[in-house]
Amino acid sequence: MNKHFLLILSFIAALAIVSCLPEDDLVYDSPAVVEFKNHTLGQYRDTLISKGISVVAGTQTDSTRSVLLNVRGTDTVYVQLVGPQRREDLQINFNVRASSTAVEGVHFNFRPAGARNVIIPANSSIGYILLDLIPNSLPTVGASVVTNIDLLGNEAIKPSPNYDVFKVTMVR
Repeated sequence: MNKHFLLILSFIAALAIVSCLPEDDLVYDSPAVVEFKNHTLGQYRDTLISKGISVVAGTQTDSTRSVLLNVRGTDTVYVQLVGPQRREDLQINFNVRASSTAVEGVHFNFRPAGARNVIIPANSSIGYILLDLIPNSLPTVGASVVTNIDLLGNEAIKPSPNYDVFKVTMVR
């Protein structure tokens, strides 16, 4: 009985503390940044497999994803605005790191072809980098290549240093 009473009392105390926080503490007031977001984290295993995303342990983090080259089709990398939404479209620049082993035009293509920026639409917080994967571009089952995408931001909005690189591993 005492355990239940202490549990209920703890819950009420926590609720009282949280409800007393001023609303201003919940408003983001730092400079706006952009960052990559792995939107597939937390999805069910069967859902990921049906989408052509590897479910091998360690192949997904906040900033990495492994995709099955002959199943996925198009991979979508989210670019998220952290801060107030804008009234106009926001163009955010990115590049492909030279150390990437995946080759644009051989293993994947950006959509639109050759793109090096992503648009976050007005009154939104998300833009999408689309990678059209090229099936059978790796001859051996189990072979893989990697593309590292660096988020550059623009003159007004810089990338978050914690989430400014996204790694897509393409596996045959």
